[in-house]
Amino acid sequence: MSEYIILFAVFISSFIYGLIGFGDALILIPILTLFINIQSAVVLVNFWGVVPSLLNLIHYFKFIDKKFFIRGVITGIPGVLVGTLLIVILPLRWIELTLGLFVLVYSTLNMVKYLSKKKHGEKKIEKFDDLKLPNSVLIVGGFSYGFFGALIGAAGPINIALLENTGHYREEFIGNFAAISTVFGLIRIPIYLTQQIFPTEYLLAFFIAIPVIFFATKIGHWITPKIPVQSFQLIIHIMLFISSIRTILMTTIFYE
Repeated sequence: MSEYIILFAVFISSFIYGLIGFGDALILIPILTLFINIQSAVVLVNFWGVVPSLLNLIHYFKFIDKKFFIRGVITGIPGVLVGTLLIVILPLRWIELTLGLFVLVYSTLNMVKYLSKKKHGEKKIEKFDDLKLPNSVLIVGGFSYGFFGALIGAAGPINIALLENTGHYREEFIGNFAAISTVFGLIRIPIYLTQQIFPTEYLLAFFIAIPVIFFATKIGHWITPKIPVQSFQLIIHIMLFISSIRTILMTTIFYE
């Protein structure tokens, strides 16, 4: 029974990932932890996550900002290595809570900003050529994305903050998110294998899920261009807000 629930969750999370470029881990990890421990859930999601990331990378390849990609990979790889090695040591509860609080504040501020612009009739969307972030912020952000992604499997909000504040929207957002995620995912996999923490009891479900991920992601690709850019941004921040509330509750009130 648990395998069917997991496969259904994989379908939904992969559809969301194909649609908006992130969110698979935010949906899938809480469901997986109903059946397996958090460490095994993070590992499974990281293995599965390479597939939709690669599909998004191929589909949106022409939208990749090479400078952003190179900078993100260079600053993020050290974080990936550190986070992957520390997954068996650090108390994940407090790390998740910290990330949840950050995401709550970030998503709330951006929803308020979006609604304020809509109220005043502002429709201009700033493109990445018009926006700059200090190198120090990009370095810390890149490292943090790699680190949290390896450690808790759901660091997308950090990359979202970097992408949005450098003016990458919809296709550019999804393509650049996928490019960096694919590289980091491929780095994490061999390290997880050497640590022998893959939940082998779910090996069959793992392989069955691959075509499910492919099909669900492709459905998401078909719908994405039909979503207005500003609505796309609002959907992202609503997703972030919901995920932050869930993370905070699961690491405080409902923590066992």
